[in-house]
Amino acid sequence: MIKKTTFLIALLASFFAGAIAYGSEGLKFSLEKTIVVVQAGGTYQTTNYFEGSNETGTDQTFYFSISETESLLSKQGTFTINGRPQKIKFESNLTVSTINWSSVFNGLRTYSFSIPPNCLFKFEYQTSATELMFLTDIYKDGINDADDFFYEITLPDNMEASFRHRAEKKSGHFVIASQDFLPDEERIYFLVHPKGAEPNAYFNEWFEQKIEDHGSINPGYLPENIMTLSKKGKSLELAQACYEYVQENIVYLDIENGLNALIPRKANQTIINKYGDCKDMAMLLHQMLQFFGFESYLTVSKTSIKKDVYDFPSIAMANHMIVSLVWENRIIYLDGTEKQCLFGDPSLQILGTEAFLLQKKTDAYQNVPGTLLFQPNLSFDYEFYLNASNQPAYRLKMNFREKFALIFAHLYKYTDNSSTMKKVVDYLIPYAHQIDSSFTDKHQTSIYVSSTLPASYYNVVNDNQYIDLKCLPEMTKLMHVVYNGDSARFDADFHFSFNHLKFKPGFDTGKGIDLETATTQTKFHMHLTKENSGSKGALVNYWKTYILKPATYQP
Repeated sequence: MIKKTTFLIALLASFFAGAIAYGSEGLKFSLEKTIVVVQAGGTYQTTNYFEGSNETGTDQTFYFSISETESLLSKQGTFTINGRPQKIKFESNLTVSTINWSSVFNGLRTYSFSIPPNCLFKFEYQTSATELMFLTDIYKDGINDADDFFYEITLPDNMEASFRHRAEKKSGHFVIASQDFLPDEERIYFLVHPKGAEPNAYFNEWFEQKIEDHGSINPGYLPENIMTLSKKGKSLELAQACYEYVQENIVYLDIENGLNALIPRKANQTIINKYGDCKDMAMLLHQMLQFFGFESYLTVSKTSIKKDVYDFPSIAMANHMIVSLVWENRIIYLDGTEKQCLFGDPSLQILGTEAFLLQKKTDAYQNVPGTLLFQPNLSFDYEFYLNASNQPAYRLKMNFREKFALIFAHLYKYTDNSSTMKKVVDYLIPYAHQIDSSFTDKHQTSIYVSSTLPASYYNVVNDNQYIDLKCLPEMTKLMHVVYNGDSARFDADFHFSFNHLKFKPGFDTGKGIDLETATTQTKFHMHLTKENSGSKGALVNYWKTYILKPATYQP
């Protein structure tokens, strides 16, 4: 799972853009240009130049940062007040941040300077770097939405650049400006590589060279239960055991710097450390699977925060790493960073995205399924009755299945006597009740509850008992328990059944709620999606409006 905590300043620009300019909202940029000169050996220098004005009545502070993959060569600038130029004075500090592929490195050196009100300014800074893989994307209007922007590159004779969704390759000296962007294209993604090289193959070769000293996993580090299971040969049970070992025993920790933001640690070191980021966990799982003979691929992927379709080997398009296991002609996507994920399900952050399977000879880019293999669902089965005092009461079985059950197991870690579990039930049922028993495993959580309805939830008219179904858990509360939010993050089914209740006729089944009725039982089935859920979703609102009405108790 990708996480981010940033100190000192908010870091908003793309990590892969090299030197990062954060700017200031109060500044207007008339010109931004980036000039890159690549040497034959692969090193390169970048000049970033800006012109603009502070048209506000207050001082504005501009920030730019240098990542640990590059060195600052120089910086200079001036601002002009009443026709008189003055040198810009730069300040610097070290920004400490956790690593997020879509954001920044740990250990950025951040520079800033103050620009007085109602003045013009211009400044530039030069950097040098050694990893061409970080020349990766160009923003349509530059980083600061300048009125005029261009990106100029000079390549040596032995290199060329390939571009996403463009057949033409460029070499020598060329310029990219705003007019070169396709309609609705905000970023151009590219890759600099040796002439004649195929981009995907070059990326694979580059990555393999970076991990060639990693060796293989030491079986002496692996747990006894996995080694015992391996004696039976390859099986999904063995693959699942490897996945769950990484998932449950390696703590996700994503502080990185420099090239280590892209290249994983050695698998044996991750076992010793008992922590790692997505790449470290993926490398460990990949080497475990390979050791036992599985067809496994380290996989560069993106999370749903990335909007462009990932179909080109630019690292600006990716922000995650997982493992792809090929089993019986299907691909199982394994993300060890998400604890609440069943083996076989894609993690929530990659659900419906794309992935690049490194070293796969054909069809290296794959679409990650947009649905879970194990369809999550919950069911609330009510049995209403009259107690010895002739008061309406019920027995309720709450069933949370598949991912819903796993979320419960990990978030609440409850047993029959768990105070945390009790708080969850109290949240859903905010009146007197008791928990009779509970059960949980990775695929199902069941909670048995009983309650005598408070007088405010029923009424007696002519010997008929009318039950106010507002005694049911609020839909928004259920959403918060199973989705940790008010809308569906993945498709799921909700089922409600009521024994000994009779509902009013005239229910409209055309609203996405299926209805089953029998002599003494009524069932409602709801299929939740991102589109119909949420506190203002059509399905949830219909449930509130048409179902939460009084029903008649029927012995």
